[in-house]
Amino acid sequence: MRQLLPHRPPMLLVDCVLSMNTSSCTAFKHVREDEPCFLGHFPGNPIFPGVLTIEALAQVCAICLGQGKTGILPIFAGINRAKFRAMVRPGDRLELFVHKVCEENGFYTFSALAEVGGRTVCDAELVIVLKQP
Repeated sequence: MRQLLPHRPPMLLVDCVLSMNTSSCTAFKHVREDEPCFLGHFPGNPIFPGVLTIEALAQVCAICLGQGKTGILPIFAGINRAKFRAMVRPGDRLELFVHKVCEENGFYTFSALAEVGGRTVCDAELVIVLKQP
């Protein structure tokens, strides 16, 4: 992932890219028991925060846009119509699917979906812009 994203642990939230092309990408994250977020969210009842699921999806969007490009920084620019449909727990494999739906004035809009075991846990429309660092 180091060559595909500028993120580093603990904010690197993509473990493996399964497939990608210029308009879509599929990846996953293993949600581990030792994730730093579980220290406080919630002790005795660990739930992976929805905001981190959205961030993982945004990172997959950045991977899709960054193919073959150097010297750019993908910036998360917007979230539209986010829905959280089920909880994500330690031990889950969070499957991440994104598809580019449009590009306008340098802003790229993606349809994003996260699943665990074939069940949708989150869906949203995400906006990414590419900037020079």
